[in-house]
Amino acid sequence: MPQNNTFPNLSDLPEPLQPYLKGSKLSDSSSHSGATVLYSDRGYYLKIDQATKLQEENLLARYFYELNLGVPVLEYLTYDDMDYLLTKEANGYSALSFLENPQEVCFTLANALKKLHSLTPKDFPIQDRLENYRKIAQENYQKGLFYEKALLPQFGITTKEEAYKLIQEKGHLLTNNALIHGDACLPNIILKDAHTFSSFIDLGLAGISDRHIDLYWVIWSLNYNLGTPIYGDLFLDYYGREQINMEHLSIVAAFEAFG
Repeated sequence: MPQNNTFPNLSDLPEPLQPYLKGSKLSDSSSHSGATVLYSDRGYYLKIDQATKLQEENLLARYFYELNLGVPVLEYLTYDDMDYLLTKEANGYSALSFLENPQEVCFTLANALKKLHSLTPKDFPIQDRLENYRKIAQENYQKGLFYEKALLPQFGITTKEEAYKLIQEKGHLLTNNALIHGDACLPNIILKDAHTFSSFIDLGLAGISDRHIDLYWVIWSLNYNLGTPIYGDLFLDYYGREQINMEHLSIVAAFEAFG
């Protein structure tokens, strides 16, 4: 279901969802993904998308919950025309809510990502994200798509041509070296307070891939929301510079410009 301003009536939602949502008030929490996301004041989130679109995210969300890094999945329903994914509300607030304490948030985010990247889960449902990551960038380049805002000054890339050249020459340097979130922007990382991590949400891009993708998105999101590169640098200090290749961060930025 594409984003729109018309909520489905509760009575029109599938019967298995009724016990959770009956009598609740729904509000729109949709983002840029194209799915409709509804928040129930009873403490649930309902994601609605085209048929089978949420199948992968359902598996990933359940796995992250087993790792104590996500929220419980209550229902996943798939029909000929639509998918429904119902989860509990996370315990806390997005990292955006604590930016009055940016240093503490940087420290908490760094520890949360280090923990995630250190895990080596068995039988993880998505083993190789990089092949598709490269494919999407190539397709979007050929379509003429380009997201200039991805190219922060510290990444040393200023044009579409420079970004594509970097991908062509050095894109192969990215490796499947960690379990990643895949879209580690501040809204997708839930904290109980500035010092305490709670969970990751919106896990549709999670999988085994290159850790620098997550690091890039935290840096980009800190810069976007605080208007300075200072805290991105601080985050990298807390994460551990010895585990970071700055050239690989620039390569990720080039890919994301075509993401």
